[in-house]
Amino acid sequence: MAQDVHTYKVFTDDASQGNAAAVIEYGGWSDAELLELARRSGAPVTVFVQFGSAQERDAVLRYFSTEKEMTFCGHGTLAAGAYMIQQCQLDRLQVITGSGTPIVITKSPQGHYYFKTERARRLDMIPDLIEIAHMLGVEPGDISEQAPFGAASIGSPKLLVPLCHLTHLDAMAPKFEEIEEWSRRHRVNGVYAYAIQQTKEEAKDAGALYVHARGFNPLFGILEDAATGVAAGALGDLLFQEGGPSKYVFVQGKHVGAESEIRVMVTAESVEIGGSVLHL
Repeated sequence: MAQDVHTYKVFTDDASQGNAAAVIEYGGWSDAELLELARRSGAPVTVFVQFGSAQERDAVLRYFSTEKEMTFCGHGTLAAGAYMIQQCQLDRLQVITGSGTPIVITKSPQGHYYFKTERARRLDMIPDLIEIAHMLGVEPGDISEQAPFGAASIGSPKLLVPLCHLTHLDAMAPKFEEIEEWSRRHRVNGVYAYAIQQTKEEAKDAGALYVHARGFNPLFGILEDAATGVAAGALGDLLFQEGGPSKYVFVQGKHVGAESEIRVMVTAESVEIGGSVLHL
């Protein structure tokens, strides 16, 4: 199984920060071989790119953690997009994800990468506040009633949990086995806890609302994620639906030593997620 592995850091301009993803051109391997390659890649997520000849798409993407195949991965999509755009010398291309979702990936004049996808859909479920607080290691009163609390998806469903203050986000003591079991039981790919509380510097950016977040996905072998683009996209859309602005910056990763900034823009037709991508 000879292959070239291309490693990227996503949602950062600093190679020591951000979320890592490996990109490999698909070589006709079996699913078991793809999982083995993902485990060897050295990144939490590996994206396999199969270039297509059909006019309706430029490539098919498949995503693997070190544990299993994933339906969708935001930072993996951007890493694959950076690789494909460089290979094809394009500023725009379309792909099909593992969940069958069509995605448009673009490169901005400033050199940032973005993917555009469907508007978020809410899952028909009402989380038990006491249960969620216990598995995240917070008090029930720490969960805010002023922001979206529930599950939503733009291709990979996430439980969104609003906390009242940044101090609650920092002090969380998540119980990963409980999160994994809850995720399996409810068919949700992890938990995204967040706090809408801007620092003085962040408040100076009048173009976007800053949201601090932490993401947990032990079901796929990722205890705490450095950046969770699909969760940020879904949450940005829900906040927009409830009267929030159309532009957001999600700050994540400091608790795992890999700070990331995820930029989200919501329009009437789509959600756009992106940021910086570095080829290591």
